[in-house]
Amino acid sequence: MTTRASNAALANEAAGFAADSRTTANHPVVLIEQDWRCPPPSAAGSVTSDRIAVARWAREPGEALKVSSRCDDRFCIVGISLTPATVRFQHGGNVIWDGPVMPGSIQITTPGESVSASYSTSCRVMHLFIEPNLLSKRYEEAEGGLQEPLRSIQNPSIFRDVAVERLATALEEVNPVADASGRLYADSICDAIITRLLTPDAELTPGAARRASPLPKWRLRRALDFIEANLAQPIGLADVAASAGLTRMHFAAQFRSTTGYSPHAYLLRRRIEHAQMLLRSTALSVLDVAVSCGFGSHAHFTTVFGRMVGESPNSWRTRMRGEGPVVISGSKELKQNK
Repeated sequence: MTTRASNAALANEAAGFAADSRTTANHPVVLIEQDWRCPPPSAAGSVTSDRIAVARWAREPGEALKVSSRCDDRFCIVGISLTPATVRFQHGGNVIWDGPVMPGSIQITTPGESVSASYSTSCRVMHLFIEPNLLSKRYEEAEGGLQEPLRSIQNPSIFRDVAVERLATALEEVNPVADASGRLYADSICDAIITRLLTPDAELTPGAARRASPLPKWRLRRALDFIEANLAQPIGLADVAASAGLTRMHFAAQFRSTTGYSPHAYLLRRRIEHAQMLLRSTALSVLDVAVSCGFGSHAHFTTVFGRMVGESPNSWRTRMRGEGPVVISGSKELKQNK
């Protein structure tokens, strides 16, 4: 059985989604997952041979949390990390990962398999619950253009795919839209994720990266922990590099090789993600949120937020709380990290 993850963030999100449900006749696209890797009860009717159920699980900073999932022979489960995290992941009793994972890290569990994880940091994970028949159907529809499903998903190893990360981010952004057009959009994104996972020779990056000179796990963990502890502080590249015991030049190259982001781009990303959490779950003013996330001014925060998210902090907060009209807009990917 799973360990129940109950925290303030989930409660706030559940309250926000309840407000969405009052304004529409349907449930939100991405449901709140109270039990790790278990579809919420309200998703029972939405998992069919033609539709994927999507849920999100999260935990806030605190004591280390161990979770596990029961053997479920109904679904293939695709887990996609939406934020950086430090996790020890076990599959069938074997440790398959122990260390930091980046956004876009993926783990696929076939029906009937047991997995468990120990999270020592905050995290946000999206889970897709897919009937095997749907995978077979998509494979047949491609008429040889995709890999046979069981061949593609039988490896339980954690890997990273930037394309899937972008699709998952877009799926999360469409969450407040629960009408027919919103669900059509979400179904299209889910199909795109399936296609990506079944595409032969997709550029999937096991673990952190296959690039030369990656950061050792212990150095990466030190750097990520330092960034998380100093999101509100004016830290620079030299500070982060020093936390990992490296010079600026060596650290920047290895960090980018390992994560796919420059240190500056990654820091900005984490600050904006933290700001989104505060905007959604607290009554802090936009200025207070900006200061709490390390931005020196309201104007700078608004500019960076708009560039990454696609709208102003106030507009995003209003939309997430269901207090105004919904506009579908996927998050803009960081340009400077590529």
